[in-house]
Amino acid sequence: MSPDISKPKLLLIITTAICLMMIFALYQKSASMSRNPLTTLISSAVCSSIQTEDKDLTFIGTSTVTVNPNMTLDQADIAFFNFVSNLHFICENSIRLGNTLDGGWDMCIAEPYRPKDQCLVYSFGINNDFSFDDAISRKFNCTVRAFDPSMRAGNHRRSDKVWFYKIGVGGSDTVYPWNNWTMKTFPSFVSSFGETEKIIDYLKMDIESSEWPSLVAMLEGDTLSRVKQFGVEIHMGNLKVQTLYQRYVLLKRLEDAGFRRWYFARNYYALRKTKNGFRSCCYEIVYINSRFLKT
Repeated sequence: MSPDISKPKLLLIITTAICLMMIFALYQKSASMSRNPLTTLISSAVCSSIQTEDKDLTFIGTSTVTVNPNMTLDQADIAFFNFVSNLHFICENSIRLGNTLDGGWDMCIAEPYRPKDQCLVYSFGINNDFSFDDAISRKFNCTVRAFDPSMRAGNHRRSDKVWFYKIGVGGSDTVYPWNNWTMKTFPSFVSSFGETEKIIDYLKMDIESSEWPSLVAMLEGDTLSRVKQFGVEIHMGNLKVQTLYQRYVLLKRLEDAGFRRWYFARNYYALRKTKNGFRSCCYEIVYINSRFLKT
């Protein structure tokens, strides 16, 4: 070693180089997945790491973006979008299960999130597209419980591993009088199947804005603590500041429960350009439950 370079200086140089490499890799990953690269980089200004079981899963950092009810609508829109599009992890070992576009879902298969024997999946919102359910059952031999009250088909066994139920998930156990749909909360479903002590490897939810009341019920109790990975499409609608704030608080509660974003994508079927940037009707987000990581 050169006498002009002390060990602390050398360590600083090496650490800085690693951070720059991580930021460059993150930028490429962000651009390829259609999120805002600059926003993600700002939230990850400090390179961080935690011990995981798989080198393909890298902790980026935590976001300091917040939404508050005193913001203007433009400020709340920008803050909310920055919040949901910022990632906590990069999962280099992931696959797309089901259709390439709408109907398919991304799954992180870095350890400890790769499904094992007797894996279990809950899939809410089918709309006659079982591509995700069929794919995950075939590839990993998972038992899949698929739900959708809007389909004409009744309860049936689609295959050896895929079961369909004409019932929906919501914020309470009820029957909607206007369409006669039977609805249950997620904890009620898990309890009714006798699976309260089982690990749910993937929870998928694409239920046309019903995710918001469903999330409220899901966060009550500890049912979500046994969910390894959670894929949800959030639907925006015509928003007000108070609505954006309430949804921010709800998703922040999900983070407080241990869930961390590793995937974000806009739904391109309703993509539009606004003065605040590109926005969509809905966004796909996939979380991993960090409680399953060894730290």
